[in-house]
Amino acid sequence: MRALLTAACCLLAATSPPVQAVSVGETAPIIEAPARDGSEFSLEALRGEVVYLDFWASWCPPCRAAMPALDALHERLGERGFSVIGINVDHSRDAALRMLKSVPVDFPIVFDPEGHWAARYALPGMPSGFLVDRKGIVRYRHEGYSAGDVPALKQEIERLLEEEEQ
Repeated sequence: MRALLTAACCLLAATSPPVQAVSVGETAPIIEAPARDGSEFSLEALRGEVVYLDFWASWCPPCRAAMPALDALHERLGERGFSVIGINVDHSRDAALRMLKSVPVDFPIVFDPEGHWAARYALPGMPSGFLVDRKGIVRYRHEGYSAGDVPALKQEIERLLEEEEQ
C-alpha cells in the first residue's frame, strides 16, 4: 500500500504543471501570515499603499545585508504610503528572531516556516523582492542584493508613489 501511495505521489508530482513565478503585471497573491508582534498579517489590509515584499532567511548573507537599506526606505518613504514587509522563510522562527536581534528593523516581519508564500511566489533566489502598487499589481521584481541595487529600487518606489499620487 505504501509503495502504491509513493508511486501515486511521484506520478502526480511529475505530471503537475510547474509553479510559475509571479510576474510583473500580475496581481500579487494575497499573503496572510503570523506577524512578529503576534498579530495576523494580511497583504489585503495594505491595499492602497505601495508595498515591497522582501522574502528573506537568516542563513542568507545578502538578506542580512539588505535589511538596513530596506529599513531606511521604509522609514524615509513611509509617510507617502510605502511599506516594506519582510517575509521570513526560515523553518525556525527562533533563527529569524536571533538574526533580527543583530540586524534590527522597524518594518513588519511575518513568518512563512512551511514555505506556502515562498512557493506561491516561486522565488527565484534569496532574497527576492516584489514591489506591489496601490492596486495590488506586481510592478517590479528583484533577486539578490548589493548596495548598488538600492538606487534603482528607490527610483521604482518613487515612480509608483508619484504615479499614484496624481
